[in-house]
Amino acid sequence: MARRAVAKDLTLTAGRIEKQALGKQVVARILELIRTGSLKAGDRLPPERELIEIFGISRPSLREALRALSTLGVIESRHGGGAFVSDLDARTLLAPLDFYLSLTKANLSDAFDSRLVIETEIVRRAAAKARKADVLELESIIEAHDTVQNDSIGFRILDTRFHEKLSAIAGNAVLQRIAYGLYNLGVDFQNFARRAQNDPGLIARSTKDHSEIAASIAAHDPEGAARAMSRHIRNIELSTRRLFSNSVHVGDRGVFEPGDQHSRVRH
Repeated sequence: MARRAVAKDLTLTAGRIEKQALGKQVVARILELIRTGSLKAGDRLPPERELIEIFGISRPSLREALRALSTLGVIESRHGGGAFVSDLDARTLLAPLDFYLSLTKANLSDAFDSRLVIETEIVRRAAAKARKADVLELESIIEAHDTVQNDSIGFRILDTRFHEKLSAIAGNAVLQRIAYGLYNLGVDFQNFARRAQNDPGLIARSTKDHSEIAASIAAHDPEGAARAMSRHIRNIELSTRRLFSNSVHVGDRGVFEPGDQHSRVRH
């Protein structure tokens, strides 16, 4: 049974909320209580009427704060009523990142910059931490690439599995969630089926990239893995830009006309 947070827990960090930016201040207060351990994962918050009295605010201001905390993944409503502190897992807390990234599709260069930073660090850590079982699973994924050389959908599924496995080996839940959001943004940018049709060598090139990354991890070579991942991200960016140069043209500052050579691809 979930522990219920008591009024004393909620008032330890200061008195009532001042009337400016009330919702934001309640959010900050509850986040601080979680940070200090006064509220823990699974705790049930007091009923609305008690929270109104505890914080000295109106019902609309309280509900605004609870909605914000729900969006952040910090609290959740459960069947039967009541608001509970979530499991506070990184996957939950960073879920809004996916939504944010889906709204910034003009930032093509920034997206690939971010993938480069995050995924090269992931493979460095994966190369240092990989166990024999991890290496064997990566090798089985690479072997499966032979079956999807003419199947863009099958390759996308395998590609997702490959990148998820790298993050899992690295063992950092926050990096894993950020990488997941950036990867999904890449799926939106890339429109892989169209890219594969536009670039017949795409799957073979990505297969080669994956093989080199996996080989460096198997050799426990962090810098070699980072270099291989860097080449892979560059290849994805180049392929994506080629697709957009034939349709919607995306450059450093957004849309550009056919033939425009603006690009920030690294060499």
